[in-house]
Amino acid sequence: MDEPLIDPATAGDVAKCEPQALLDVAGKLTRELLPQLEAARYQVPDLSPAAAGDWDIAQGYAGTVVRARLATCDSLAFVMEQVQRVVDDLAATAGTVLDADQRAGAAPRKE
Repeated sequence: MDEPLIDPATAGDVAKCEPQALLDVAGKLTRELLPQLEAARYQVPDLSPAAAGDWDIAQGYAGTVVRARLATCDSLAFVMEQVQRVVDDLAATAGTVLDADQRAGAAPRKE
């Protein structure tokens, strides 16, 4: 994921991206990024309800920690949805290009 798909030094004014490159990126996002995001949702630390004891300030802190944990999980879920949309869009774009290439190849040639 660290290597650029298009080398700006050699691309010139027009940059082309092969459909397979789009599918490769979609595959890497699916295999490498989405599982890490999913795992992170379950690695957000939680404070046990008994940890605060009966101190008012500590109980307020415990409530803040719980809300922060829920907000973090919600944020991770949102990021996962967005990454999945990118994956779907990459795959759809690659499919559209491949379909157009097949149709163009099957079309009668003009002379």
